[in-house]
Amino acid sequence: MNLIKTFLFMILCTLFLSACGKTDNTSTSNSSKKEEIAENKEKLNVKITLNKKIKDNKKILISGKSNLPKETKINIYLDAPSSDQSDLAKVIVKEGGMFNYEFSNEEGEDFDGGKYIAYVETSPENLQTDHVKEIFGEDGANLAGSNVSGENSRVATAELNFKINNSSKVKQKSKKDNAAEVTNKKDEELSTLKSEAEYEIESIVEDNYKTASIEEIEINEDMGSEKPNKLIALVHLSFDAKNSARTSYNMVEMYSDDLAAKIGSENDTVNQIAVFWKVPYIDKHETLAKFSYERSGEHMIITDKVSSLR
Repeated sequence: MNLIKTFLFMILCTLFLSACGKTDNTSTSNSSKKEEIAENKEKLNVKITLNKKIKDNKKILISGKSNLPKETKINIYLDAPSSDQSDLAKVIVKEGGMFNYEFSNEEGEDFDGGKYIAYVETSPENLQTDHVKEIFGEDGANLAGSNVSGENSRVATAELNFKINNSSKVKQKSKKDNAAEVTNKKDEELSTLKSEAEYEIESIVEDNYKTASIEEIEINEDMGSEKPNKLIALVHLSFDAKNSARTSYNMVEMYSDDLAAKIGSENDTVNQIAVFWKVPYIDKHETLAKFSYERSGEHMIITDKVSSLR
């Protein structure tokens, strides 16, 4: 009888240890899966561009365009040359990544002349809505790109430097000074348009062409246009998939046509676009294809195609 009891006790112990082992393995497996999911969480390559508009030296409108999700909470700081403290505005990102805030002095006083800095920073992840938290990741771990900084708590930032002329001196300017100011204003406007065009081309490529990468984007003024502030885009891309020369040509032609069509409809300042392709699997150094387009109304039409892939 004792032997039977001892045998039954040993069987129960064995079953108990086996169950514990399974529980430990399941726990370890679940933990590994969670870590793998966290590692594979899609990164948000943050892009933010800032613009300003000064109204009679009494109001400063800071506006921004980004790929941040709707309802992202951000802080906009304005540093003035005559103050040791920054003006702070808390705003919410709208549909399409847009945001803005208009700064003004008390009692409608003019802003002092001098150099100003507008600085934008996303609020920490723990202050965001649940939807935004999920995209940002814990402590902003999913945020990436040149606009992102911080180690333990990552945030997205952008900065804009500009100058306000002292209003009391504006009336005393000579014709030469006024002409110089007009030129500077045009240069500033053109620079903003170039930045916006580059941002839009980057977004189209990164969001739509998974087997392509950007090497360089150059935006120049279209000096041959009769209209002001028209642009020429020179886009240098790399087709990174391993394919035959013929298949590579078909893919880069399709990507180029699609890019021209999208930028043609989304940005009417771009008059011409040329897309240059390298195909490292075929040749690491040489440009193997070029497609040129020019505007025709609201669309882009192909004007030239050259390739050694066919």
